[in-house]
Amino acid sequence: MEHTIPMAESVDEVVERELHQYWLAPGERLIIGCPPAHGYVGLLLDGELTLPYAPARETPAVTGKPRWPLPAPDVLEADWTDDPTIAYWAVSRSADQTAVRIADHLAGGHGEARLTLSDRRLAVVYPAKMLEGEDPAAQPFRTFEEMPSGVVRSVSAQYVGRSFPARPVLRFVFADGSAVHQRDLLAVTKATRADSRR
Repeated sequence: MEHTIPMAESVDEVVERELHQYWLAPGERLIIGCPPAHGYVGLLLDGELTLPYAPARETPAVTGKPRWPLPAPDVLEADWTDDPTIAYWAVSRSADQTAVRIADHLAGGHGEARLTLSDRRLAVVYPAKMLEGEDPAAQPFRTFEEMPSGVVRSVSAQYVGRSFPARPVLRFVFADGSAVHQRDLLAVTKATRADSRR
């Protein structure tokens, strides 16, 4: 869902601070930590769209249920950001590619799963307090789908949609050619910052 830029900046500061404090290993550098994005995932798999996408694999049990309405039934790739119920758009040629593995968590995580990239690893990170049966005091974050950072070919910002102004999104392109796009008001700032940290 849409937020204001000051709110997005405040969330960004919290995300950066918490990942530095609780998630990064000694000597590890954060490239980009995405905020929670509350909305559905659209998956374009070998040209066929599934919206909303439901995970094909088992993902961690998240407390609570999504409270946003269903997306419009006729959303196109060129204008998915014009539907505020869609937070992510993943594109992949096959179900075993990186974007689909990540999309499973983004769809199953009810807006709580976060894409995080350091100089060592790409991971989907969940706040432990949002996972059923987890003790956040013991470990504030839980990591899933951890992969070497080399699976990320690029992180960039794009403007997508037919509305004016077009909406900013973060675009993660993976070495296997698949991609995940995340709606983010601060996409340009974050992509520039990520580039400076690589």
